[in-house]
Amino acid sequence: MISFDESSREFIARNVADMGKAVLTVGFASYFFEKLPIYYRISFPLMGVLLVIVAIFIHAMRKGGKQ
Repeated sequence: MISFDESSREFIARNVADMGKAVLTVGFASYFFEKLPIYYRISFPLMGVLLVIVAIFIHAMRKGGKQ
């Protein structure tokens, strides 16, 4: 397993969370997504939520998890 120091983990977690928030925001607020097929309209919000959850787990490892 790849081991990152605390500052790298925090940086990765913040960027992944920002990507997830951007996908959710654009997906819900854009008229463009209204014209896409249903599987894209479902997968983009799911991907955004998944990225936010991954960022939470990465950040949680930094706070108190085993190193």
